Amino acid sequence: MKNVRILIVEDERIIAMDLQLQLQALGYQVCGVAADGAQAIARSRKEQPDLVLMDIHLEGPMDGVEAACEIHRQLRIPIVFLSAYAENATLQRAESAMPYGYLVKPVSPRELHATLQMAMVRFGIQRQTDEHLGRIGKAMQAAELDVWEWKVDADQMRMFSLADDAPASAGLAADESIRHFLEQIDARDAPAVEAAVAAARDQGCGMDVQFRARTGPDQDERWLLARARCFDEGERGRRIVGVLQDISGQRRAEEKLRQAATVFDSTSEGIAILDAQRRVISVNPAFSLQTGYSAEEAMAWPDISPLYPSTHGFSHPDPQTPPGDRKLWQGNVNYLHKSGEVLNIWESISIVPGPGGGIASYVLVFSDISSVLAVQEQLDYLAKHDPLTNLCNRRMLQDRMEYELAQALRHQKMMALLLIDLDHFKTINDSLGHGHGDQLLTTIAARLQSSVRASDTVARLGGDEFCIVLGDIDAPGDVDLMAQKLLQRLAEPVRLEQMVCYVTGSIGISMAPADGLCVDELLRNADQAMYGAKHAGRNRYCFFAPAMQKAAEVRLQISSGLHQALEQGQFQLEFQPIVDLANGRIHKAEALLRWRHPLHGTIAPAVFIPIAEECGLISKIGEWVYDQALRVVREWRNALRDDLRIAVNISAVHFRDPQNPLRWLDKLSRSGVPGEALMLEITETLLLDADRKVQDSLDRYRAIGIQIALDDFGTGYSALSYLKRYRLDYLKIDQAFVRQIAEDPRDHALCEAIIVMAHKLGLKVIAEGVETPAQAAILQACHCEYAQGFLYSRPLSGAAFADLLRNHNGSMPGEFPPSMRALPAA
Repeated sequence: MKNVRILIVEDERIIAMDLQLQLQALGYQVCGVAADGAQAIARSRKEQPDLVLMDIHLEGPMDGVEAACEIHRQLRIPIVFLSAYAENATLQRAESAMPYGYLVKPVSPRELHATLQMAMVRFGIQRQTDEHLGRIGKAMQAAELDVWEWKVDADQMRMFSLADDAPASAGLAADESIRHFLEQIDARDAPAVEAAVAAARDQGCGMDVQFRARTGPDQDERWLLARARCFDEGERGRRIVGVLQDISGQRRAEEKLRQAATVFDSTSEGIAILDAQRRVISVNPAFSLQTGYSAEEAMAWPDISPLYPSTHGFSHPDPQTPPGDRKLWQGNVNYLHKSGEVLNIWESISIVPGPGGGIASYVLVFSDISSVLAVQEQLDYLAKHDPLTNLCNRRMLQDRMEYELAQALRHQKMMALLLIDLDHFKTINDSLGHGHGDQLLTTIAARLQSSVRASDTVARLGGDEFCIVLGDIDAPGDVDLMAQKLLQRLAEPVRLEQMVCYVTGSIGISMAPADGLCVDELLRNADQAMYGAKHAGRNRYCFFAPAMQKAAEVRLQISSGLHQALEQGQFQLEFQPIVDLANGRIHKAEALLRWRHPLHGTIAPAVFIPIAEECGLISKIGEWVYDQALRVVREWRNALRDDLRIAVNISAVHFRDPQNPLRWLDKLSRSGVPGEALMLEITETLLLDADRKVQDSLDRYRAIGIQIALDDFGTGYSALSYLKRYRLDYLKIDQAFVRQIAEDPRDHALCEAIIVMAHKLGLKVIAEGVETPAQAAILQACHCEYAQGFLYSRPLSGAAFADLLRNHNGSMPGEFPPSMRALPAA
């Protein structure tokens, strides 16, 4: 149904946007979105939409039912409710708004489209029915009467109204001769009127004649009815006395009644008129055609109940219905055909109020939509699915890819597109025939479908080409595993009647957002990757180059290089001081891992640490860092500062094996270094999915004096619950909040809030990334205890850090605590 203008009333913006996209995709025009009842009424008056899609529970004093009632009362715009609630109380309230449909969230586009179409169809039918009823009502208006008298012998004509002082309603001149009266009659009817007058005068016959009065060119045609008799009063002469009735309205009503009767008899919608006891008074031919019951059979029923397989709601009208109120009901119901078949019906019922305030009759209008729904469902399925394999076709693939792309961007994840082409399928198809080829394609389609998750999409693009859309991807390695699984399933033998066939496939892979942000681009890139797999020998998969393929090569190079780095001593530790903001003392230093590659120079930890975790080397690297930290802190505490503490970053992988903490504690005991010399920095990611084993390990470390710091607070999956659950010592504010603390009041507020919260929980705070005196001054004013950053020192080699401690007696040069003069002018 094209160009239907719809107003959306929904207070949740995401749902409103989703509805708007769905409606626009279905071809509807969204003329506005309102968030509360008052906005809905105002927008309805302004936009005059064809239909309002209304949520029931809205913000503000007016809910959706009240707003719908007001819109229906003022504008007669059809309402379709869309709500997550369907309890009886809500449904009963919703009935008062006389909706044209009720949908329960979540709703599919197909269901939404069908409901809106049926609502507009029923609204049109209801509007026609109202017009028919209006014409019938006009035809029943009382006639206005004029009295006329003709004194035959004196030839005097008088005309007057039944009301005392009112002018004659017929509008003809009075107190004239009969000839003058006849001259005011339309020439087409004048002979018949003249003959009727003569017969009444000469023969004493009763006069009953209808005629048209003469009118001007701009006046409507007027019909009059004259009834009279001739009375002989002897000496007083004869008089013809009668009434003149303006039946223009009646004639027009009769014409409209003829039209309504034609519509009643010829419309394809079934119509039944019921009395107040719901007995059938009259039905049209379409009723008998659709239900199988003749008019006589229907009128012989005690009530309308035999038409319904179960009790119909309208058979028990609301006792609270105000007297004289006209109430409508419409919706999808089932009818029971005379043959016993259950029909899917769209029904509309009008309650015609009686003169005493009760119910005079019901007008029931319906149409059989069983075939419409079946055909629509079949067409919708065929439009989106491959008829051979029942997989999605290209059209549905487009929709699914657009959805998965939007989800990937919204949740900052990846989406993978796998384009699969069967190797040498043409040879199989040509040698075994198309029948066997189709059987092979059906088998392959079933294997592909069973190999993926229910949320993934498998489509056949045509011929022997298939496509798989994988959403919610966390890492490219997940796609690697899926591609390997698909190749294994494709290589399994296929039995075709009396023979076994073997087939392989080539898979091209593109990833979003790395390889594209639109459907066509991803398909094109996956196609290029698929041909790359074919050129590489077939029966393999290939990522689109350069993005994914290059990344895979880099990961392989780094993974291989990590083994050599441990063996050849390419790792080094640098140390960055952590300064007490109150006095400048260097109480702590963070050990930072650096990889000095002989060919590629310094490789950042952010690059190689995730790969080390994937390939299983992170534990060995962590052991190396821990050993080096124990060695240097023992030397420095003995020679320079006996209260120095070294902070070591620890991977979540460390806690997966409960033996790792025990081994570290044993090393600490054998090294002679006290627990007070170490601080372990963990991340929020570790605590997110941590179990009891993690807390037990942390407790063991703290029991011997090792302090625990939560690193990069606020940048991960921050949750206050784990600050309460786990026993920590320090909280480190990430530099992302410190960088603009002097310029951005929001960063200032966030840092201050984090510091206050930490202190309330018994934690001390270390600010990372401090680079300016102004930042240090603000942090110190917020009562932050420690700071770390380029303002004090860049990460230093072990020798340089020892010199720093030695030359400045364990303190940083400069003004401490930081002066507020460093703050920028307001």
